[in-house]
Amino acid sequence: MAFCKFSSEYVSKTYTIVDNIFFTRYLPSTPPKVATIYLYGLYLCNNNAQDLNGATLSTFASSLGYTEEEVLDAFRYWEEQGLVRIVNTNPLEIQYLPIRGVNLSNKKYSKDKYYEFNIQAQNILSGRQITPNEYEEYYALMEGFSLPDGRKFSPEALLMIIRYCAEFKGNNIGYRYILTVAQNWAKEGVISTENIEKKLSDYYDANKTILKILSTLGSNKKSSIDEHEMYMRWVQDYGFTDDCILYVAGTIKKGGFERLDKILRSYYEMHLFSEKEIKEYETNKEQLYTLTRNINKLIGVYYDDVDNEIQTYITPWLNKGYSGECLLAISNYCYLKDKRTLSTLNDFINKLYNQGIVSLDAFKQYLGNQDKLDNEIRNILDNIGLKRNVNAQDRDLYRRWVVAWNMPSDVIKYAGSLSADKTAPIAYMSKILSTWHNQNIHTLAQAKEYAIKDTTTAKKNNVLKQQEYTDEDFDSIFDAFKEIEI
Repeated sequence: MAFCKFSSEYVSKTYTIVDNIFFTRYLPSTPPKVATIYLYGLYLCNNNAQDLNGATLSTFASSLGYTEEEVLDAFRYWEEQGLVRIVNTNPLEIQYLPIRGVNLSNKKYSKDKYYEFNIQAQNILSGRQITPNEYEEYYALMEGFSLPDGRKFSPEALLMIIRYCAEFKGNNIGYRYILTVAQNWAKEGVISTENIEKKLSDYYDANKTILKILSTLGSNKKSSIDEHEMYMRWVQDYGFTDDCILYVAGTIKKGGFERLDKILRSYYEMHLFSEKEIKEYETNKEQLYTLTRNINKLIGVYYDDVDNEIQTYITPWLNKGYSGECLLAISNYCYLKDKRTLSTLNDFINKLYNQGIVSLDAFKQYLGNQDKLDNEIRNILDNIGLKRNVNAQDRDLYRRWVVAWNMPSDVIKYAGSLSADKTAPIAYMSKILSTWHNQNIHTLAQAKEYAIKDTTTAKKNNVLKQQEYTDEDFDSIFDAFKEIEI
């Protein structure tokens, strides 16, 4: 037992340092189980946990839920990588070596195992000499990387990827690029020769179209891997057809594939997927810009560049079925109602759309209903002695009386007649209607009968008094139904 050692409390509050090289060089191609065993062993080393816990191969394996053989295999793997040394197997004794001192060319890979691979890889990459370090990276990928189902890269599969990269990038391509492609494909599950053949077949078929696109763009160069990735995104993710892509490419004067990618992405975001839709959009584009600027003028905003506005607001509104004439009418109405931003205009259009109000006629009928409603409210205000314009709070409150409390217009007018001489007639009127609603009174006869009884009772008990209403009283009344706009 050690003369001096850390307490368990001290150990629990310290850290295990892992060199970043482990994450950049080893972790991407290491099976998760094998990486876990290395890190747990490093933790034991850093915290002197052998003395604390009397760690053995059995307790080590049990702590992680692995078998002893799995732990041994993992340490053999790390010994081949040059990161540990197996000093003894019975009892097991492992020495962790400095990770920055590892010479990749000294890893223990069989020289004969990859003889044919080495020859073929060098023949493919004939534009430069493959170094021992590069070979070791390829070996580490083939032996260290595996999918959860146990599948690994075979030499034949990796050679196919090397050949593919060389065809697009040249026979002097750097090995880091090759390893990146291999690892990205492995993440997609493309690791066997059959999977790679299928992926390459798709790439080669696509290459015919990509060359046509390049020619349409005025380029006679070979296609690149990046251009393949863009093309596959246009077809698989965006849903464009080859004919549509070629049509758009024909409209581009400069900028190449990158410009085409930007334009197709903007069409995708505007839900324009076919050649016909795009042609119509481009034909009407000037009209669209004019409409957008007129809408901005009506609501009182200005943008020098309206492309983003067209994409975010105008095109979606048109796709909902709104005509330019209707959008202008709605914009003018919103300005008058103090809804003077694109965001509030958009919210109002969405409310109209949810009510099925899309055409100009439907919107005019909506405005007519608004005018009729305002006239009804204005009559109530006149009858109770308030000479002012109808506001949004009036509409909210009236909607509450009519829709939520189901009060007929004659009952509402009668309540107004009882409130005309009060200090706060609207609040008093709402209180009367609330009482009638709670008493299930919904006819004029019932209301008059209740009012007579209530007046008599009030006189006897001196309960009913003229009341001064505060701002808080008004707020509590008007808070209801704020989300509904009349």
